[in-house]
Amino acid sequence: MKDKLISTWYNSKIYKLIKEVFIDTKSEKYLDTNGMPSGDDTQVIKFGLRVLFVVFVLFGGWMAFAPLTTSAVAVGKVSADTDKKVVQHLQGGNIGKILVKEGDIVKKDQVLIELDIVQSKSEAEAIKKQYMDAIATEARLLASRDDLPTIIFPSELVDQNIIKDQENIFNTTNKGLKDQKEMSLQRVIQLENQISGLKSLNSVRASRIVSLNEELKELEHLFAQKLVDKTKIRELKREINSLEGDIASNKSEISKIYEQINEIRTQQIYTEREFKNQVLDQIVKVKNDLSTLTSKLNTLDDIIIKSEIKAPISGIVVGLKAHTEGAVIRPAEDILEIVPENSDLTIIAQVQVNDIDKVTVGLLADIRFSAFNVKQALVIEAEVIHLSADRFVDEKTGEPYYEAKLKLTPKGLEQIKEYGFHLLPGMPAEVMIKIGERTPLSYFLKPFTDMVSRGFNEE
Repeated sequence: MKDKLISTWYNSKIYKLIKEVFIDTKSEKYLDTNGMPSGDDTQVIKFGLRVLFVVFVLFGGWMAFAPLTTSAVAVGKVSADTDKKVVQHLQGGNIGKILVKEGDIVKKDQVLIELDIVQSKSEAEAIKKQYMDAIATEARLLASRDDLPTIIFPSELVDQNIIKDQENIFNTTNKGLKDQKEMSLQRVIQLENQISGLKSLNSVRASRIVSLNEELKELEHLFAQKLVDKTKIRELKREINSLEGDIASNKSEISKIYEQINEIRTQQIYTEREFKNQVLDQIVKVKNDLSTLTSKLNTLDDIIIKSEIKAPISGIVVGLKAHTEGAVIRPAEDILEIVPENSDLTIIAQVQVNDIDKVTVGLLADIRFSAFNVKQALVIEAEVIHLSADRFVDEKTGEPYYEAKLKLTPKGLEQIKEYGFHLLPGMPAEVMIKIGERTPLSYFLKPFTDMVSRGFNEE
């Protein structure tokens, strides 16, 4: 079969014409008798016309039959097929160190950025001191409330200066209370001694009254016998009345002293109760202070702990917005994104509105990545896997477009490996979606056919 085709070609007129023009130019037709080119212009013209004819036939055949791929050109970028993890910081702060750069591959829990925590540490130390003072004060107040002989400090309190200060306050307060109580007790003892003295005096006087009453009876008996006069009787009665008055006066004094004793004891009870009430009020206050300090301390400790911004997952760093040490990160501000490790990469392209009717899912495309500085225009094969149902508007240019998602074909993946490309999310890409084939002649004639078509459509 092959030999037959070769034989047919050699016997064809086209081959003979080409052979005559380009190979047999030294044929006798074109030479004179001396073997030099003939001077006959007719032969030269014929030769030129034949050359033009051959060129026209070959070029016309190429124009009419050579297939050229038609593509819809779109701009795009590399994107991760899975959702990216946005890295933020709840409180924000000043950047201390930036430990990664755009495109770095990181592992889960790897430190990405360290915040400046000098101020936070200073505040934490000050609040920690206040916290230790507060728990020491609370321990002292609890000991005073429960009438303990010594303070029981919590194990977390190790600052001996704080402990010593609270023990001094505790001992001084207790000594003051004890001295006041002792003074009240001594005063009560003195008053009770006065009562005892008055009672003893009344007892003596009562005995004297009994004796005088007996003597009075004897005198009255003698007076009845007119053995004595009445003067002696009157003197005894006056003495008895005087003694009885003294006894009554002492009893009144004893009552007053008892009232003083009750007042002293009541005052002592009031003083002790007032002290306990003050202690209870101070306990409530110090507990509130401890709650506030604990909250502040926890917040600062959390800030210090979270000063290391870590990677939530393993992947590739993209969209890094922090570039300067000392810059401010606002609370909940996007700092960077991490594309999950082993995530399939796709190309998101913006298809022009005029081309969307020709682009369908399943079409192949050639992708060029301008990020790779290579001398040759290497292309990677991809396939359209999704088209948006509605158009979008580019925020920068205001131009409408349809979004197309493309995925590398197995051939494209092999090309990536062969060329040594390493794709990263965000890389720009030039996308040429193959929407069909056309000949050069159809390209040349299209403006005329479109004009004729519009002319026939006009009324």
